[in-house]
Amino acid sequence: MTVVPLCLDAPDLMQLRFDPVVASDAASLGQFFAASEWPYHVERRVDANWVRGRLESGHFFGQDSRSFWIRVGVETPDDIPIGLARVFDLSDLTPLLDLRIAATARGRGYGSLALRGLTTWLFSEYPETGRLGGYTRHDNSPMRRVFEKCGFQLEALHRRAWRVDGGEPVDAVGYAILREEAEAL
Repeated sequence: MTVVPLCLDAPDLMQLRFDPVVASDAASLGQFFAASEWPYHVERRVDANWVRGRLESGHFFGQDSRSFWIRVGVETPDDIPIGLARVFDLSDLTPLLDLRIAATARGRGYGSLALRGLTTWLFSEYPETGRLGGYTRHDNSPMRRVFEKCGFQLEALHRRAWRVDGGEPVDAVGYAILREEAEAL
């Protein structure tokens, strides 16, 4: 299946592009993940070996998952991604998402724009899908605000369910949006 890049116009004229991640992006994935710390993920720091293992398992793309580079504006030769979005469990009742914004781009509203674009893409490409969900740590206030700004509803609290590398598990929260809710926004 070919995925057409999605452009999303924001009120401030900022545009985001979603370009599919492909097999030849292995080195770029390694660079992207290694360039930032991921404080609310199990592995705060990841390297090329982590990426390689995920590529081999179909984590980023395949029959049941799709991933996209998130870029700002129109295409240029030196496009640097500001984020990576992944939708997985596409054959399940509730596909899930993983949204990562690079440390250098956080706090600028890209997360909300990206989640809106990803939601629009899912519901247009998968007409039989009726909901989209995502999980985060209970203390990830930025992501929780993004979910809420984009119309996702808090549906779950899982006590001590989020693994922490070298620490005790913490609480996880689950959010979801129904197709009709997304279409009404």
